[in-house]
Amino acid sequence: MTTKHSLQDVLIVEDQHLMRLALVHELQAAIPASVVHAAATVDAALALIEANQFALILIDPGLPGYDPRSWVDRLKTISTIVERTPAAIHIVITGAESAQEWEEVRNLGVAGYIAKNSLKPGTMTAILQTIADHGCCVGLMHETSISPEVYHTVLSPREQELVQWMMQRPPDISRKAIYDQLGEHLNIDAASAERYYKRARAKLLKFGQLPNSL
Repeated sequence: MTTKHSLQDVLIVEDQHLMRLALVHELQAAIPASVVHAAATVDAALALIEANQFALILIDPGLPGYDPRSWVDRLKTISTIVERTPAAIHIVITGAESAQEWEEVRNLGVAGYIAKNSLKPGTMTAILQTIADHGCCVGLMHETSISPEVYHTVLSPREQELVQWMMQRPPDISRKAIYDQLGEHLNIDAASAERYYKRARAKLLKFGQLPNSL
C-alpha cells in the first residue's frame, strides 16, 4: 500500500514554532496533496477538530497547560485528542520518549511513536509507509553520534537540504542513489536533484565554503 497522495487533511499539534514548521514541511513533502493544519495548544487543536475531518494527526504531548514531565498529563493530552478523532491515524512526536509510554499510547490507539531527534528529511514518508504496511511505527532511539551540520547563507533552503544529504551520505551509497532518494523526497526527478546539488556545490566553491566531504 502506498501512502503518497492518500491522505488529505492533516493536523500538527506542536507548541514549538520551528518544530511545527519543520513538521509542516515534512508532511507537505510526504503527502503533496494534503492540507496541513497546525495548532500550538490542545484547545486550538480541538477547535480545528470540530471543524475538520482529519485523516492524520501528529501530537506533541508536552503542550502549554500540561506538565511535560507528568506521566498523567502527557497521557491526558494524547487521549483527549485521540478520543475526539477515532477515525484518524495518530502519531506522537516527542522529545522525551520511552518504551513504557509507547506501550500506553499504543493501547489508546496511537499508530506511531517517534523521537523528535530521529526525524530527518524524508523520514516522514518512511514512517507513514511503515504504518501503512505494518499498522504501527516506533522510533525510540536517541542518536549518540550524528554527522556535523553546516549551514551556508549563499544557499537556498533546497540547495542546503541537498548539500546536507550529500554530506551525510554513507560511503557505501552512491551519489546516484542519493539523487534518486532526493528526487523522491522533493517530488522532482533525479536529474533535477543532481542539477540542484551541482549548482549548490559551485556556489560553495566560488565563496570558498566547500566542505571536505563534498
